[in-house]
Amino acid sequence: MFSHISNRMSCSSTISAAATALILLGTPATAQAQSYQLTANVHSYAADFLRNTSEVDDKNLNLIDKPQALALNALNGHASVSSGGTTTASFLGSIGMLKAYASASYPYCCDAQGHTVQHGYANSTAQGTFFDTLLVSSSTLAIGTPVSYRLDLSINGTLSSPSFEMGGFLSADGLAEMRLRDRDSGEQASISWDAKKQASGVFSLILNTQVGHTLNINGMLYAGAYVSSSAIHRSAEADFYHSAYYQLAPSESGLNTTGLSGHDFLVTTVPEPSSMVLLALGLALLWLPARRRG
Repeated sequence: MFSHISNRMSCSSTISAAATALILLGTPATAQAQSYQLTANVHSYAADFLRNTSEVDDKNLNLIDKPQALALNALNGHASVSSGGTTTASFLGSIGMLKAYASASYPYCCDAQGHTVQHGYANSTAQGTFFDTLLVSSSTLAIGTPVSYRLDLSINGTLSSPSFEMGGFLSADGLAEMRLRDRDSGEQASISWDAKKQASGVFSLILNTQVGHTLNINGMLYAGAYVSSSAIHRSAEADFYHSAYYQLAPSESGLNTTGLSGHDFLVTTVPEPSSMVLLALGLALLWLPARRRG
């Protein structure tokens, strides 16, 4: 039922096409009708061609103008087959903060005598995007005053090594993007980041605008891992669960940095459950002595 060569070529082409499409970050087609959006997708797939079995786990998130986009939203996917192929994909994020993780592993195709004992592959991807709208306003500056915003992307994460094998039998990918666009003037600035070519760190862009204009803010993070039974190495991992934060720095104090979602882009972090627990414990420790003194 399966053609070994055609399946391998089809799979490699599909992954390459998907990776290319994912780096094309754009404002949603309905941007004029909506104020903010958070989307995410995790995809885990494992296939065993010899036994004609496969497993897939797809999960999606699409929050348009919903307050839940400000809270931490999680998606997790997992798939495996009896041959030992397994994948995991995870997303965690909110407006202004994205995390993505993908891993895949598969047993080697052949035994010591060169006989084919396994044939298949494992593939996982995790992607998150957000979109927000910012009104350029100030209590001290007149409408039309020239100003600017710097958008910073702070990203931290790793790819397993090697991140690619000749023939496309193994790959690990990490991609991120950010964009600022002035909806009134049409001016925009964008940055694309590729973990295979650039180290993690802080990346910045600047957009000139003026008080009274409206800006679009976009962010995207993608992690992908793929391993076939023909790969020399048995596993691949793209770990960007250390996250990508997006922060605005205005050229003048008092300029608005809060999107219509309610997220203030001057704030770089969102309290995670573990941090919130530690904070609650700390407040409790402060509260108990005060209560005893009372």
